[in-house]
Amino acid sequence: MKTILISLSFTLISLLSFSNLEVYFMYATFNSPSGPYIETYLSTIGNSAKFVRSANGSFVSEIEITMIFRKVDSVVAVNKYTLKSPEVIDTAARKPNFIDLQRVSLPSGIYNFELHIKDIHSKQEAYKFNDIIHIDYAADKLQFSGTQLIEDITPSQNETALTKNGYDLLPYISNFYPENFHKLSFYTEIYNSDQQIGDDFIVRYYIEQFETYKEIESYSRFKKLNSAAVVPLIGEINIETLPSGNYNLVMEIKNRNNETMLKNKFFFQRSNPEMDPKTNLSDLIAQTDINSTFAGDMDNRDSLKLYVSCLRPIADMNERNFIDYQLKPASVEVLQNYFIEFWLKRNNVEPEELWKQYKEQVDFVDKHYRTPINHGFETDRGRVYLQYGAPNDIYVSKHEPSSYPYEIWHYYRVSDENNKKFIFYNPNIAGKEYELLHSDLTGEIKTPNWERILSKRNNALYNHDDLNSDDSWGSRAKQEYDR
Repeated sequence: MKTILISLSFTLISLLSFSNLEVYFMYATFNSPSGPYIETYLSTIGNSAKFVRSANGSFVSEIEITMIFRKVDSVVAVNKYTLKSPEVIDTAARKPNFIDLQRVSLPSGIYNFELHIKDIHSKQEAYKFNDIIHIDYAADKLQFSGTQLIEDITPSQNETALTKNGYDLLPYISNFYPENFHKLSFYTEIYNSDQQIGDDFIVRYYIEQFETYKEIESYSRFKKLNSAAVVPLIGEINIETLPSGNYNLVMEIKNRNNETMLKNKFFFQRSNPEMDPKTNLSDLIAQTDINSTFAGDMDNRDSLKLYVSCLRPIADMNERNFIDYQLKPASVEVLQNYFIEFWLKRNNVEPEELWKQYKEQVDFVDKHYRTPINHGFETDRGRVYLQYGAPNDIYVSKHEPSSYPYEIWHYYRVSDENNKKFIFYNPNIAGKEYELLHSDLTGEIKTPNWERILSKRNNALYNHDDLNSDDSWGSRAKQEYDR
């Protein structure tokens, strides 16, 4: 069996909202015979932009876009242009949304990316956003490109910026699918299968739960493809009955021996209330003798609320909705039912034993991370500890002259991701109120300029566009993070 290589598709998804302007932005990287490039997708909500009268009497909006790609302190590429909306006759009517697609050639490497967006006809200042982009394509390695989500696919009549392999692909510029969307469509490319496989191969793509990595039945498709230097893949999965939740779109390459050669994952969210599991509490209570379970001994409402609240770090989306919105008015009976159901779902043989093990962890984080305001499980450090387990290594710094107190947690492995870091810091300096500043784990907060923020203690005024800190005396944060 060959080693399975797994990569995560880190595609930026942001809703940039400043003043009244709303812009969605995503990107994906690709390779080509002339070298790698990044493809950016931007959608402007027409009603949020400022329209002015043009020379021909119609109304138009203009958005100035600036993209800057840096390696260390050197500017590698700049893409600056003005995005114009479709012309409208009446500004009182609903204004059309307008999209933009750009391609910028970039050699493999790590880039500091800056995005500036300015509504030219608005007095508001330009919005500025930073990110770190990794491009790593090899000439002889089996690889996936980035993943482009698609809203609509049509055969191409005339080649445009939207055209790929004979089709016009209208980008879907979000990884959130509301209930009115019934399909998930995507485009990706597979590189160097002619060298690494040299034969027909199968690509299977399916949906798995993000929290448990469990494959969802009936959401799996496959295609048989021929090896080539570049193999395009357009896939589609019907998600009409997919319940609300966090998911991964998984793509895997299998050879003729059914060996998995490569996996790629893309995170997305689904909101579909009509398909969410409906629990009839009265029926469930009627079928279950709560008094015969360990939850039956928990008859104090305040204690039950606390016990249910502490489950949030390991709860799924639907379970969290109950904790966030239904916990306060819930009766003792409802809380008991929720509690026993929660643990039966995870271990229907010894649910009480599983709860006792988890309660020991809750007590541990309460002892070490509790603050005058929050229980331990309500703090960022407590939540991460309960959700992912104890870190393999912790670096603690409390007295660096230029940095706030901080901790760097290192996990050798979290689910199917390796070498993941969490940075917590205490902007109040005193006390235990540590906040999660940055993590490279999928689904967690990412702060590209975390080093600058961490060193802000003695540098109150600094350039928000800079990602790295000054060479402050005594600072070890970057060194420890990269270790």
